[in-house]
Amino acid sequence: MNASEYHKRQEGPATIFEVTPAPPKKFMFIVIMGGVLGLIALASFTSMPIFSLIMMGFAGWAIWFGWVRDLRPAAHRNRSTFKVTGETIESNGQSFRKDDIHRLIIKNGITNDVKGIPGVLIPVSTSTAIGAAHRMQVALTANGLEVEAGGRGHVLAGGMDETTAFGLLSDVSRVLGFRTTAT
Repeated sequence: MNASEYHKRQEGPATIFEVTPAPPKKFMFIVIMGGVLGLIALASFTSMPIFSLIMMGFAGWAIWFGWVRDLRPAAHRNRSTFKVTGETIESNGQSFRKDDIHRLIIKNGITNDVKGIPGVLIPVSTSTAIGAAHRMQVALTANGLEVEAGGRGHVLAGGMDETTAFGLLSDVSRVLGFRTTAT
């Protein structure tokens, strides 16, 4: 699976949403640099064994970090399930009444950009630095659906690409009876 997805099903009057986040982006620059460092360490092992062992440790850590580490916030890394009726949203043991909900938004867990209506986005400047470029790639799958109630935002599901996030926003809004507008 290369992208996020969600499934919905009916259980009586409730719609259950199950969201699977996109897999984490690999930081290939760090993986490659770790590999190069490991090769250098192997090549110099006979002349500098202690130094080579330390370099191999750093190389192993770099490869692990670049391949496994997910920069997205915790709410964007795991599957999530929540229930929506015409009057409430239930998620993670919390219940949000329709009358108490200020708005449903799509918020990016990396850039904190908020998208409410499809096509409306406050752009952020991008950097050409390798770390920043990787961070922007990670941000492509760090969109989360949040419900704002009581003056706070609560993540219902995260780790989504933009298409999945807008589809989920639209379906949840439809179940709640909220009007959605597209530009």
